[in-house]
Amino acid sequence: MKIKTTALLSAFITLFLASEVLGGWVTEEVTTYGEGARDTTISYVQKNKVMVVNSETMVFDFEKGMLYFLVREHKVYWSGTPEEWLQSMEEGQKQMEEAQLKKMTPEQREAYSQYTKQMNQEAEKPTPREEIEVEVKRTSEQATIAGYSGRKYQVWVDGKLKEELWVCAEIDPQDEIDLHKLEPQDEIDLHKLEEFTKAMGGLSEEGSYESSPEYMKIATYMEQGLVLRSVTYDEEGTREQVSETTRLENKNIPASEFNVPEGYKRLSTAEFVGLMMHN
Repeated sequence: MKIKTTALLSAFITLFLASEVLGGWVTEEVTTYGEGARDTTISYVQKNKVMVVNSETMVFDFEKGMLYFLVREHKVYWSGTPEEWLQSMEEGQKQMEEAQLKKMTPEQREAYSQYTKQMNQEAEKPTPREEIEVEVKRTSEQATIAGYSGRKYQVWVDGKLKEELWVCAEIDPQDEIDLHKLEPQDEIDLHKLEEFTKAMGGLSEEGSYESSPEYMKIATYMEQGLVLRSVTYDEEGTREQVSETTRLENKNIPASEFNVPEGYKRLSTAEFVGLMMHN
């Protein structure tokens, strides 16, 4: 399936910018991978709604707790809750597995069955979690990015530099969106966003540096401000990925921009999964 989780994560990072007083925000982020592959993501945010456009279009309606995935090439869309989306991903994986099994010989299917059974048994065994040491260092270095000043932070994992973040303190993300819209019946704070993100598969696994309180405070909950640039490094200290905001524009976005265009057909989960598998 070709829907990219990087765009999803970008949506959650930028959704906090929504301002009901000054209007909405349009952000453009360019991500460079490895040896030069590039991906551009444009996010539109206003009044508890987020639209993310790169190779696909995704709309998040936090008032209704709904997601919309649009395939403009075919003029179709899927809509549902985060839990329903997660279920559709599981169904897609199951369909792909079944398609592969049909191509196998009886002997290969038996070997695969034994392998998956063993893997499931291993996964069920309790294993001690390896503790990692995460340290976030605030530096004196600053840079102007998309017209805003960002201060550089370094993320060290087990004594190695893992990530650098440029954070803009001029924009206070936590003041701009009504997170109570996520679940009106509850007393909600920023940690409710974590539940929504986990349902979408957007948070890293428990035990990773990205799920540590030190990292989440600055990069996920953004208590220091908005992340305008990030650089990640591999174990050898080689730059892996660079994401940078190239445009950050405060403007009023018509509500119609977040609507499914007229003439689009709604697909069932099975139809949508099948389309994504073969698209």
